[in-house]
Amino acid sequence: MSTPVQVPNGHDDEIDLRDLALMLIEGWYWIVGTVVVAVIAAFAYLTITTPTYETRFRAVPASSANFSGFSLVNGFSITPGEAYRALGNRLSSFQNFEAFVNANRDRFELEEDIDLGREFSSRLNISGLAAELDGSAMMEVRYSYPEGEQGEAILNDYIRDTSEQVWETLRSRFNDYNRAQIANLNTRLDLQKETLQRSREERLFTLEQAINVARRLDIEKPTTPQQFGRQASGNEVIYADISSGEGSLPLYFMGYQALEADRDTLREAIDQGLSNSNIRETQQQLEQRLRIAELLSSGQLYGVDEGVEPNHTERVVDVVEYAFPPAGPSEPRKGLILALSLVLGGMLGVMLVFLVRFGRSLRGYSPTKSA
Repeated sequence: MSTPVQVPNGHDDEIDLRDLALMLIEGWYWIVGTVVVAVIAAFAYLTITTPTYETRFRAVPASSANFSGFSLVNGFSITPGEAYRALGNRLSSFQNFEAFVNANRDRFELEEDIDLGREFSSRLNISGLAAELDGSAMMEVRYSYPEGEQGEAILNDYIRDTSEQVWETLRSRFNDYNRAQIANLNTRLDLQKETLQRSREERLFTLEQAINVARRLDIEKPTTPQQFGRQASGNEVIYADISSGEGSLPLYFMGYQALEADRDTLREAIDQGLSNSNIRETQQQLEQRLRIAELLSSGQLYGVDEGVEPNHTERVVDVVEYAFPPAGPSEPRKGLILALSLVLGGMLGVMLVFLVRFGRSLRGYSPTKSA
């Protein structure tokens, strides 16, 4: 006699947590196994992965006193903000980084056929250039490097060499400006001399005319129209329009003796050289700029070459922190990877327990369904 099968009136969708706990306890070996596999995989990854380290350099705009040597002459100056941005832009230049790598190839851990552009993008990160220079701007240069490199020394040297290039660029700008001013002063000096030359030639011409008139009138020494009066012959004196200025007496009243002395003195001055207060002032400015150009050429200009900080980095910016060796690698993070391997291994183990239990229930379910 067969036992009747009782069919439930409905489906029970509630999950008993005790059943789940018993299921996980029974399948503990799956959970432990996947955790062990995940941890072994994590150790294998850490073993074959080359550690990556990271160091950083930080700086702010320098004091304006660092660039006082460029303000020796009017019209030219270098601001701390200009130097700060010039350094940041040059550090961000791939061509600049490439030149440094080529000059120091033995210091880098690089493969022969490596894409240096991609390496530059992944290794170097510069921030703080877009900030307003209101006292809160700070440049931060981060450099990532593989094990075996002295990344902190490389970064400090890269910034130092780049700072030296920036200083030389600022120096060249100052030198170019000074040379341009020398050319302008030379041109001005030539024009001033030409103007003075024409003025003196006109003066000589006027004096020659006055001398001729004075001799014809027999005016040897300075006189006045009242003293000159009428001649014995009764003829009136005709005042010619040869004067030293509008509204003044004609020059010939000075007498040909004084006029000839004036003419001879003017000729000697022309022969000895053209000079007046404007020309002397221009010559003084020109000599000053020529002296600056000479000192720049010899590398002896105070405030630019001498009497300044010998470290070019600290000339261009105010260093907050030089790059230093990190305490440990930045990648891979061993603790994080091991923790993730434990979590992921445990989750995978739980999933396997459910899948195994589901597979068994399917095998038991099929015969029951067919009966």
